[in-house]
Parts: sequence; C-alpha cells; structure tokens
Amino acid sequence: MKHHLIALFVFFIPLGATAMTATDTIALAADSNLKSQFILGIRQHYGFILIHSQAVRNIKDSYPWGTEIILNWHKMNLKSWEICNCYPRVGLLISFFDFDNPAILGYGLNVVGFVEPWFGSHKKLSITLRPAAGLSFNTRPYDAAKNPDNQSYSLPVNVYVQLNLALNYRINKNYGLNFAVNYNHISNGGVREPNKGINYPTASLGIEYNFNPSPFKDRLKQKYRGIKKRRYDVAVFSFAKRIAGNSAYHGVFGVMTDFSQQVSRMNALRIGAEWVWDGSLKWRIENQLNSKADYQRGALLIGHEFLMGRFVFSQDLGVYIYDQTKYNHPVYQRYGLNFKLTDRIFIGMHIKAHLQVADLIVIRLGLSF
Repeated sequence: MKHHLIALFVFFIPLGATAMTATDTIALAADSNLKSQFILGIRQHYGFILIHSQAVRNIKDSYPWGTEIILNWHKMNLKSWEICNCYPRVGLLISFFDFDNPAILGYGLNVVGFVEPWFGSHKKLSITLRPAAGLSFNTRPYDAAKNPDNQSYSLPVNVYVQLNLALNYRINKNYGLNFAVNYNHISNGGVREPNKGINYPTASLGIEYNFNPSPFKDRLKQKYRGIKKRRYDVAVFSFAKRIAGNSAYHGVFGVMTDFSQQVSRMNALRIGAEWVWDGSLKWRIENQLNSKADYQRGALLIGHEFLMGRFVFSQDLGVYIYDQTKYNHPVYQRYGLNFKLTDRIFIGMHIKAHLQVADLIVIRLGLSF
C-alpha cells in the first residue's frame, strides 16, 4: 500500500496536479504505513429461534447459546478514514453455537469476515453496526433416514450471516466492554432442500483486549464533495441447486444489469433487472406441478449499496414482471457482496430469498462502466 501511494503522488507532481512539498509527501507516506491496532475480543451469546414456518415448529423450544472470538484490526491511516469519516475495523469472527437441540439441530461452528465502520474511536462510549458473512459448519443436517425432523438445513456446510448492533465502552487503553443484540441466520441458499434456515436473535456480552494501543489522529471530518459517481453493471451468474424429491443438482443461470447512483460518501441507490433460467423450477414444472408454464423468470429491482472501498454490499427488493409458474411469492429480497478485482471487473456472491426462506445462492462475474 505504501508503494502505491508514493507512486501516485510521484506521477501527479510533474503534472502540477498538486503543490505538495517533499515534506508533505513523506508525511503522507508515513501516514499510510500506520500500523493497525490488533484487538482480541470474546463474547457470550444467548437467544431464541424464530419459528417462521409450520415445518420448523418442532424446534420452537430451542434457545441457542454460543461463544464468539473476534480478531479485529482497527485501521488508523488516512485512506481508511476517507472511506467513512471514521476508523473502520476489519476482522475475522469465529463462533461456536449449541442450538439447544442436539438431536435435530446439533451444533454449529461459524467462520466469517467483516468490515465494521467505527464512529467515535476516540470516545469511551460508542455505538457500532457490523454486518458479517461467511460459512457455518453444522453437525446434524437433514437425512431422510437418520434425521428427517431437521427441516432447517440439509448440508453440513452452510452460509452464515450476522447483523450486530453493539454498545461499546472503553475501560482503559487496553480493555473494553460491549453489549450487543445480534441477528443470526444460517441456510444453504437453496442449494439443497429442505432449507428453511435457522433464524436466531441473540443478546451478547463481551470483553476485548487491545495488544498495541496508540492514539488515533484527530482528523477533520469532511463533507463529501467528491464526484457522486454513476455506475452501470452487467453480469452473468450461476450456481447449482438440489430440491427435495430429486437427487440431481440443477443448474441456475442468469443475466442482470444495474444502474447505481452514489448519493454520499458510503451510500448509493440503484435500480436493476434480471432474467433467470432456473433448472430446478423446470424440473418442478415437469414432475410436480403438471404444468406447461415457462420456467424462465424476469424481475425489476430497487435497492441500496454500502460503498466500502473495493467492497460493495447491496440490498435489493425485487418483483417478478414475468413469472408464469407463480410458484414463489412475487416479491423477494436479494443480498450481495461484490469485490472489485479491477476498476471494471467484479466478482460477487448473492443470496435471494422469498420472505424468510432462501431460494438460491449464486456467484456473479461482471463489468462496470
């Protein structure tokens, strides 16, 4: 990172794009090399499972509890500050959960990553909102013979997402406490049925230790005056899906386009459209629905993006404008995380859900203009 910044400034100085002195250049290079603070945290969770379907009423008296270990790198340099007018944390979260129902749900080990805007890093008391996403390794998936009562998940490896709202209190330069409410979700994104998912809110209490505390620079918050960029995306996406009553995996393919308008430093609004060929729906039409309907579906979407450097986290609401089968609810949600490989090329993972049930998960590859 240091070398990239130095090269950037060396390139612009001869063009007269800035009147920077040699001292300024050295100061900015040194700023970019500020070491992140490493903070280790541990949290204890306790919660309950949301019963969103008749199919999962057999687990209604389950109260999950878990232990979470968080490895945080609290960024301190100017480039990180400019993303959100704050010092963000990036990190890895590892948690173990007992779902309080070993016979049906078993246990879960979650490994996820996160980027967490941290406003008020200087203050003793602060509130943070942290989205996290990764994998969950679960011990008791559905099995027609051995565990037919588990309608929540049918694969040993699933997608895990968490939304965390925390109140943080810094005791001294090394120690901090936090209290949080969390929304946790596990599913396989519709790759294999049954897949009702596990939705379990929890409350957590935690403590953390800062291994290399150092003062944050008191930087001036700047109102965003940069170019509010417009972006056009086109992409293809695909994955495989397996449904109950059929042992084969069916391909899902699609194309999409989005128009995004940046409205602030970290936020953008977007509209889009997608067209999907779902092989699992085709199989249902031919073998379960006794219909001649078209298995293709088209939709319009409207949504929001969090702009976090090379990462773009999106949330969309879609409605089918072409859907002959009417198999699912006509309105759906879609959540995605894209990573910019270059300024033009991105790759991402997106989850589509009808109400509380994930329908499918896809991998995207696209171009931005």
